[in-house]
Amino acid sequence: MSSTDPVSMPDGLSPEEVGLVRDHLKEVITSRAFGGSKRAQDFLQLIVEHALAGRFDSLRERMIGAEMFGRPIDYDTSNDAVVRVKATEVRRKLAQYYQESGKKPAVRIELPIGSYVPKFQWESLEASAQPSVETESPAIAKETPAPVASEEMPKAEIHEPPRLSGEKSRVLVGVLLGLGLIAIIGYAGFKSWFKDSDGGREIRSIAILPLENLSGDSGQDYFADGITEELTADLGQVSALRVISRTSAMTYKGTKKTLPEIARELGVGAIVEGSVVREGNQVRITVQLIDARTDDHIWAHNYVRDLTSVLALQGEVAQAIADEISINVTPQEQARLARASPVNREAHDLYLQGIYLLNQGDPKSAVGYLQKAIDEDPSYARAHAALANGYGWMGEAGWLAYTEAFPRQKSEATKAIELDHSLPQGHAELANAVMNLSWDWTNAEKELQRALELNSNLASVHTTYAFYLQRLGRLPEAIAEVKQVLDLDPVSSRSFYSAGIVYYFARQYDRALSQLQRAHVLEPHPPNFLFPFESGVIYAQKGMYGKAVGEFQKLGDQPHALGHMGNVYARMERVSEARGTIVKLEEHVKKNGIGRYEIALVYAGLGEKDEAFTWLEKSYDARDKGLTYLKIDPCMDPLRSDPRFGRLVRRVGLPL
Repeated sequence: MSSTDPVSMPDGLSPEEVGLVRDHLKEVITSRAFGGSKRAQDFLQLIVEHALAGRFDSLRERMIGAEMFGRPIDYDTSNDAVVRVKATEVRRKLAQYYQESGKKPAVRIELPIGSYVPKFQWESLEASAQPSVETESPAIAKETPAPVASEEMPKAEIHEPPRLSGEKSRVLVGVLLGLGLIAIIGYAGFKSWFKDSDGGREIRSIAILPLENLSGDSGQDYFADGITEELTADLGQVSALRVISRTSAMTYKGTKKTLPEIARELGVGAIVEGSVVREGNQVRITVQLIDARTDDHIWAHNYVRDLTSVLALQGEVAQAIADEISINVTPQEQARLARASPVNREAHDLYLQGIYLLNQGDPKSAVGYLQKAIDEDPSYARAHAALANGYGWMGEAGWLAYTEAFPRQKSEATKAIELDHSLPQGHAELANAVMNLSWDWTNAEKELQRALELNSNLASVHTTYAFYLQRLGRLPEAIAEVKQVLDLDPVSSRSFYSAGIVYYFARQYDRALSQLQRAHVLEPHPPNFLFPFESGVIYAQKGMYGKAVGEFQKLGDQPHALGHMGNVYARMERVSEARGTIVKLEEHVKKNGIGRYEIALVYAGLGEKDEAFTWLEKSYDARDKGLTYLKIDPCMDPLRSDPRFGRLVRRVGLPL
């Protein structure tokens, strides 16, 4: 609406005071606080002009939704919170403007919570005696009690609107006729307007920020975080859309950064934020879709469902987001998003606690919750896949014997696929199991490729595929995959750890160390052994033996660290200390069945080839995971010229 349109003067304001309001409005909407948000500018100008004209009936939620956002005049405000969300944004930007400006304007514009009628506060003594527009308007009642995470809307007292006569009634009739035309044009027209208004640039990348836990109980964080992760995974099934990994998105939990700042760091065009709360047997999710370039709210919606329907709800939300940004969703993807069986409430809660612990780096505790979830509901495919991940993690880290960890991983992954063949996590876990357990490289690659067909946005699967490729010596492909990981998970320490591993085996040690240092900046105190172990092996290959030993010593008697520390001692010609690590590793083999490959590493460093091959044969008999790195492990270089080495590589199924 143009500020020069003729309007009626509201009671109590002179033409000069109306002019002051408009002049100040212009300062506000052209300020830094409002400069990046055309929608917020338009919203504030619309409500101020309606208030100045005395058109208070136009300042109701449905009327604003229809006039500004193209909603039908009778749209369901309980499920579409776009006006409330935009009002919250405008309040925030007004507060920011007055905080930053440092000025004392003659009039101050406020938007009280619970109302869409702006309030004009006069600063001068003379002006302060004048009534504000709000005192002359009816209180505007909130049209729906549905809560919105970002805005508390207390119930306002409802008054009868003032009777309209003459000119005002004709204006209202004209407005309603115009709104009827908007309803006919429909919301599709609004979406087209939105796309055209910024040059037609389409959104092709998105991040789902951690949903806010509105329960008031921090012990329920696992529930909100779990729903965030599940929603991210579901939306990631849309192959035309780049969806940022949950691990990167979670770094912004509780952040004070602005959405445009977050979007720049993640390289996305849109942000999803919102809240979740359990209410008895129901779950309420509020989501808001925001144009990250302008901080404008595109869409908002409230969902209330029974907890048994939560999986279907996640797919519904993902489909709605895809629809709003007009991204192409294939028929197969639509079918997968729509396909969700009812879930046992107790099993789902245990599952969410389990994946929360996995994400906290505690697979040992996680497997207990996940097994309980399966006991509650044996048909819960996602719980089987998550349990497979927990066992695989413990096997990879050496916390559980390979002979126990990987068979369990394979069993749970196989069950997950039987229950839901379209579950990408199931295929990824099966790939990891057959790669480590049976060295079935052909089927491992098929399962990984199937997982990526189902969800190309899973950074964890790209990581597993990168590790698969490097073990086969396909290092350029492995590097390409890890670059995909960094693209999908750009501010997660895990991504840079993964990149460091790939560059280490590609023998690009300086680049590997650089990736590791970036990981350390993002997570100075990682909850596991990754940083000291990876630092140690890189320092060792760079000939920085003292630093390498220092890193390995931080890990105590952890078998992987002992093996590499013994190898470094051997290279330093500290033979007795190298043999001391062998003694400790032999104890690990007796007690835990772990450490055979590491003993071979130490003997390789000592130059005792026959002993090294003896332990490599023992590793082969035990299906030791370490042998899967035989082809590319730089610590095995002293053995490569021996014919026994090539024969062993082939027996593991790796190409020479």
